[in-house]
Amino acid sequence: MLKAILFDMDGLIFDTESVYKQSWQYAATEQHLTISDGFYQQFIGVQDPDCERLLVKHFQSALDIERYRTTRDAHYQQLRQQGIAIKPGFAALLAFIKQRGLRTALVTSSPLVDVKFNFSPTDYLSQFELVISAEDVVRSKPHPEGYQKACKRLGLAPDECLVLEDSNNGIRAALTAGCHAVMIPDLLPPLPEWQDRIIQLDNLHQVIEILDSFS
Repeated sequence: MLKAILFDMDGLIFDTESVYKQSWQYAATEQHLTISDGFYQQFIGVQDPDCERLLVKHFQSALDIERYRTTRDAHYQQLRQQGIAIKPGFAALLAFIKQRGLRTALVTSSPLVDVKFNFSPTDYLSQFELVISAEDVVRSKPHPEGYQKACKRLGLAPDECLVLEDSNNGIRAALTAGCHAVMIPDLLPPLPEWQDRIIQLDNLHQVIEILDSFS
């Protein structure tokens, strides 16, 4: 029986992925380099240090990584000061989950300071029983460590937990951990290999409609 819902954050609850992408690509352009949309796909759901290692390997000496990081972060901070939109359906879904008595956790590759900033205009963060952020894991998604820790700290078996994700890296982490998984794609469609292993939905509203199927 389903006992908990484990949420990703970026691209699922908040429309942050498009903002991240703008900043990563802008910082490359500032050094007369190009991060294509296809190359950027490798970064979705992955912690910044791992993404930066990919950049250094790809561009080699053409990239000044310190300058790049400073430019990217400044650009991102400028964009997010304008506010990060919450995805439609989140408020209704969270209220429904609480009404059903299901437990909740947030499992994100982002650092806790970004989690707190994104949620700061609301009281939603306090409604999560558990938060697993970048500081809590050694290996980020697609490694299952974050979801494994969430299950352990909740005292639940993985098959008692449903993960909500927007990225293929996140889905891989969830399935490897042994959890059920729903994908609501943001920038990328699901990989063909997930076809018989996950439920794909268009938005968070639809999660309410399918929760009974996990009872």
